[in-house]
Amino acid sequence: MQTQKTPIHPRRGIALMIVMIAILVTGTMAVAYFGSRDNSIAISKNVEASLRARAVAESGLDLAIAILETNADWRTQHTDGVILDSFAFGGGEITLTVIDSETDSPPTESTNKVDITILSSIEGISQTTQATATIFPAEDDFDVDYSEYAIFAQSQITIRDSASIHQWNASPLVSQQNQLLIGTLATGPMSVQLNTWSPLRNISLHTLSNASSMLSPSLSSAQELPDSMPFPSPPTPPKECKPFSLDKASDDEDDRDDYEEHENHLSWANMFAHGFGQDFRKSDNTIDVQSGSYEIKNLTLNAGKSVTVHGDVSLTISDTCTLNAASILLADDATLTLHVGGNVRITSSYIGNIEKSTNSWIDPSRIQLYGQADSNWDIDGMSTIKCEIYAPMSDVELSGVSTVCGRIAANEVTLRGDSRLLYDSTLDHGGFADSSSSLYDGDGELRPQVKQLTVLDPVLIDALYESVSETASNTYSSFQDWWDEPTKRPNEVTYALIVYGVDARRWESFARFARQTRSTTFATVFDK
Repeated sequence: MQTQKTPIHPRRGIALMIVMIAILVTGTMAVAYFGSRDNSIAISKNVEASLRARAVAESGLDLAIAILETNADWRTQHTDGVILDSFAFGGGEITLTVIDSETDSPPTESTNKVDITILSSIEGISQTTQATATIFPAEDDFDVDYSEYAIFAQSQITIRDSASIHQWNASPLVSQQNQLLIGTLATGPMSVQLNTWSPLRNISLHTLSNASSMLSPSLSSAQELPDSMPFPSPPTPPKECKPFSLDKASDDEDDRDDYEEHENHLSWANMFAHGFGQDFRKSDNTIDVQSGSYEIKNLTLNAGKSVTVHGDVSLTISDTCTLNAASILLADDATLTLHVGGNVRITSSYIGNIEKSTNSWIDPSRIQLYGQADSNWDIDGMSTIKCEIYAPMSDVELSGVSTVCGRIAANEVTLRGDSRLLYDSTLDHGGFADSSSSLYDGDGELRPQVKQLTVLDPVLIDALYESVSETASNTYSSFQDWWDEPTKRPNEVTYALIVYGVDARRWESFARFARQTRSTTFATVFDK
């Protein structure tokens, strides 16, 4: 039986075909590669220019913040808000524009909050950086009221139970994480007792040099205060004041004669409410008080009562001040000064700006509470007060879940229960805690004029400052001269970046949307 063989067909030309295909592919790749080289140099230059422009924009923002920190007259030396126009900087050009955040107009002499825009350009590539900044001008005065201390007491400081003392998170300067200062003029053992369950972090105690080593068992002194430290009395209340009465008819016969045709009204509040002046208006539960100086023997605000302050108001209370589930609100740009001659009792009440939350910031120096006598101040319940308390002869006690946003200077200060003191670093202007301040001479000794200070008299304090301070002024012929030599930067500036190449807030909104829709693709990208 013969086996059949399958014929083998010759594969002529297959090798040549494979070679031709390889040459075609290689040639195509070579053409594509060399073609891409035509614009790769331009692309790399654009990428480099873009990165350099972004770096210049970032450096331009640093320059803008540095300008705001100086005493240069940037508020008036501008053209429609443009401070630097196409200025050569960092190998490119920048244009610096500053706009008042509150008016959306170019800055004026009163501007302290601005929107900053930096437009940088390098080789035709532009980048924009935007930020918002708040300026806290340095105060050239004698800071002799111990406002650099969260708590300052003449004889006793007690913090117990779960009471606490912290930085106020709503403060514009909270990010600086400054130390909390507490100080006392007491020298005896156990004068500072910190027996609280809450952690007390980053706190520095300042005492006199002759203080007992057992003054505070839980906290050693970090700085010695000079001997003969003054604790001045509060400012003297205004002498010429209008009557301020909420519940009782005025006993002033002259006032009765002046308003004889309105004898049917039972109180000054009613008189003003019915058009006898624009200083004081009353509704059922709300009283609007306009700028001026007022006086009253006893101030009592009970449940639901509210006083709204407009403008600069000073109220002298010769005897007691009682607030029970009441509120005193400050309108925009208003200030309130209370001079209290007797005891103070504040229960579940509020004193501050319209937004009552502790997350809403107001400069505590806009509300100043002065104790004029040896008295007791009790702040309890769910009270919140955003203010400065200065009562060198009084004993101040916080209890319940009450909160003071600001600072306290008194004879004795006690925090108990779940009360809190939230210190605002914007109140710190150096003062006694800073040996380089104008309160001290060149040898670091407290000036004799300061030691003899007995009252916080603004006129006297200004005169003392002028007598011991050196007049210094920074004169700039142009903005281009600012970096020729080191410049003092006395002003505090805080800023938040808004746009850096792209709008940061827009990207954040995308991230929130991705998380809400549980989109893993977006969420993963934005979480990186």
